[in-house]
Amino acid sequence: MLEPLKKTRLYEEIVKQILDLIKEGTLKPGDKLPPERKLAEDLHVSRTAIREALRSLEMMGYIESNVGGGTHIKSISLENVMDPFSAMLSQDEQLLRDLIDVRLLLETETAALSAKRITPEKVEMIQNAIDQMEKEIAAGENGVNGDNAFHEALAIASDNSAICIILDMCGELLARTRKATLNISGQPKKSLIDHKEIFNAIKKQDSKAASKAMREHLSKALQNIDSGKPKE
Repeated sequence: MLEPLKKTRLYEEIVKQILDLIKEGTLKPGDKLPPERKLAEDLHVSRTAIREALRSLEMMGYIESNVGGGTHIKSISLENVMDPFSAMLSQDEQLLRDLIDVRLLLETETAALSAKRITPEKVEMIQNAIDQMEKEIAAGENGVNGDNAFHEALAIASDNSAICIILDMCGELLARTRKATLNISGQPKKSLIDHKEIFNAIKKQDSKAASKAMREHLSKALQNIDSGKPKE
């Protein structure tokens, strides 16, 4: 199943072989990998190289190791692919800025889907997020927790699990940007007004109006990030 390797860039070659076996279906989710010693013998490499390769695969989300339980192939989901991607993006300001553009496109559709699939329970959930932001602002805070809760509530209301995962990733990456935007004088109240406008469109099940309001809200946020000043 595994082939002996040349002693150059060993751990990367080990990673490649195991990934190839996963992609072709030889190794399936739940399968247990041989012990480090057996892998080292089969590949004619040191156990140090095996450990480096396994550590890399675990960081990539392809395997998981449990003390006493060995190392198993993980079920590859959007979430465990996004996690290492998220870590990479957080170190790159231009990629982060590009991701904000993607978020603008995605969240406008999220608002539209929420309007189409709104229920009394979802209305209450979104209202709670708005109330939270309002209370934070009244207490002299920037309202970031309520802001986060609002966008998360809309993702849940869309009934689309992929959107929830992607927006959750975006939320982590954009935390610094969102806080910086809300720290601009007067911006928390303006964001709260935007949220209420989006919410009103969703309650009316007006998907076009909800999408338009979200687009305008995020466009203003983008301008704030670029200029450091709120859009009037």
